Amino acid sequence: MGLLAAPDIATWLETRPAMEWDAGNSTKSQAKHGFSTADVESLLDAPVLFAGRIVEPAHDEPRYLLLGVAPGGHCAALIFARRGDKLRPISCRAMRKKEKEALRCSDIRSPPVRGR
Repeated sequence: MGLLAAPDIATWLETRPAMEWDAGNSTKSQAKHGFSTADVESLLDAPVLFAGRIVEPAHDEPRYLLLGVAPGGHCAALIFARRGDKLRPISCRAMRKKEKEALRCSDIRSPPVRGR
């Protein structure tokens, strides 16, 4: 996955934007990856690492990657889009090895991270 910096989105995330779910995405992360909508919504309650804008693979609408720790200490990677002032979750999955390392190496003070 290719990423680019997006400082404007990083700043926007600090406002803890409301989430906007569509019918398909509200159940997809639970069914495919074990993360409920409550897990996803709780990610912004704690410090997160904004990884950047996803440029590979390319999408019609800009997508972004955020890394955080869900309830229970599970490492979560949230792919999302910005729709106006709202965050629209696309998918939430367990972090990959490199993503866990990035979170561990960041300045975020969070509980010890565990795999899902």
